[in-house]
Amino acid sequence: MQKAMLSGALLLLFLGGLLFSTGVFQFILQTVTFTIVVILMLVFLSSLVKGKTPIITRYALLIGAEDSLEERAYTRKVTWLWCCFLVALFTVKLAGFLDYSLTERVGLVELVFYMGTAVLFAGEFYIRPLFLPKHRGSSLWPFIVQLGHISFKDIWLFDSIKGGG
Repeated sequence: MQKAMLSGALLLLFLGGLLFSTGVFQFILQTVTFTIVVILMLVFLSSLVKGKTPIITRYALLIGAEDSLEERAYTRKVTWLWCCFLVALFTVKLAGFLDYSLTERVGLVELVFYMGTAVLFAGEFYIRPLFLPKHRGSSLWPFIVQLGHISFKDIWLFDSIKGGG
């Protein structure tokens, strides 16, 4: 619980810095967010290459989801949805760096990134049972805890260990 509170406080401090700072500090914070978006976008997009297992499918299978065609098709679509979200954020951030501001407020993209991520994550969790009935009755918090126990190494090496998608 203390870890979550510390993470939340750091996130609020970061967002506050984005909204109220100027100059070099503002540029550094903007660059951090841009870098996070680029890394996530590349990871998600690269997982959609033929012969690879989509990143969301990897997570689902590692937390014990049934390895079925329906599960794989659904999680591939969700991975595409995340890619679209990240590409849109990347486009807006890049335009801002190139001085073609698509938003008037500094920090708005970051706010959309963090809030959008939370909404997309939770929204998909609650919509999933409509498409995958075996997921009915799941609770969000235990699901988040399960995801937190998966190492990035397991995600990264998934295809070489499991044999690909």
